[in-house]
Amino acid sequence: MSWMEGTGPIQDVSAVGISRGLSEDWYSDTGSRKEIKKGNFWDIIDNPLYEAAAGALGYNWDEWVKESKGLVGTDPNDGTIRVRARVKAGIPGGTRTTRGPGGSTGTRDYVGTPPEYEWMTRDEADARGLDYQKSVPRRWRNKETGEVIVGAPNKNNSDKKTRLMYEKEFGSEPGTSSTRTGMASLFLFSRVKDDWGDIWEEARDWGVGDAGVTEDLDEISSYLTDIVNINDHLHPIIREGPKGEHYGIEGDIWEHYGLDKEPEPPKELDWDSYDKKMNLATTVKSHVTYSTPEGITPVDLHSDG
Repeated sequence: MSWMEGTGPIQDVSAVGISRGLSEDWYSDTGSRKEIKKGNFWDIIDNPLYEAAAGALGYNWDEWVKESKGLVGTDPNDGTIRVRARVKAGIPGGTRTTRGPGGSTGTRDYVGTPPEYEWMTRDEADARGLDYQKSVPRRWRNKETGEVIVGAPNKNNSDKKTRLMYEKEFGSEPGTSSTRTGMASLFLFSRVKDDWGDIWEEARDWGVGDAGVTEDLDEISSYLTDIVNINDHLHPIIREGPKGEHYGIEGDIWEHYGLDKEPEPPKELDWDSYDKKMNLATTVKSHVTYSTPEGITPVDLHSDG
C-alpha cells in the first residue's frame, strides 16, 4: 500500500506536471505518458506531452517537426529517410614482409585507411549503388561528463583509450586501429574493456541519425522525465509509505485503523439535558492545605488587602 492521496512526503505527479505546462488531464493519458521513456522520433511527433514540454522549453513545435523531417526524412519507411552511406571503402592495415640485402627478411606494420561516409537519402544511396547502414548508429553517454558519442570512432574521437572502448562495443571496420596488433594497443584494450559500463551508458535510440535532432529530443524528454521521476529520490520505504507487514498487521494498514475512508463531519453536541450541562455558576471552596516552611510569610490569596 502506498501513501494515501494527500498524505506522506511524496509530491503529486499530476499536479507537478500541470504546474510545468502540461494539460489538466495529462496524467490520465496513459498512451502518451508511456512514450516519455519509450518511443522514437516517429512516435513522439504526434504526442501532446512532447509538444507541451517543447513549448515550455521555448520550441515552436510545428516548426521544429517540419525542420526535423527535412533533416531525417518524412517517413521511416520511404526513400526520404536519411542514411549513412559508405562512399569510399577502407583499406585494411596489417603487416608486410620485406626482404633485405643477402636474402634477409623482416616485417613492417603499415596503417590502413578508414572508410568514408556521407549522410544522404535512402533513394540517393540506392541510385548510386552505395552500401548504407540500415539502422541508426547506437549512441553512448558519458556518465560523468554527459558527452554523447555516436557509432564507431571518427576524427573527433581520436583518443586511443576511447577508440579502443568503441572497438570493444562496436567491433571495427577495415583500416581502424584494431587491425593492428601492437602490444601497447592490446595492453590498453585489456585495461579498458571491463570499464566500459562504468563510464558509458547507452543513450536513447530515437530512430533517427541527425545529431541536432536527437540532442533536441534528449532535452525535451529530460524535461518530461524529471516530472514523472519527481519522487524517485526518496527511499523506497518513504516513497511507498507504511505497510501492515511493518507492524505485524495483516492486510492494509490504512483499512486496519479505519483510515481508508473520509472522516465524518463534526457533530454538534447535545446540551439540552441537565446531566450534560456544565454548571459554571457554582463555585466550590477548596479545603486543601499545605505546610509553609519556617521563615516564609504565606501569601494571602483570599482577601482584598
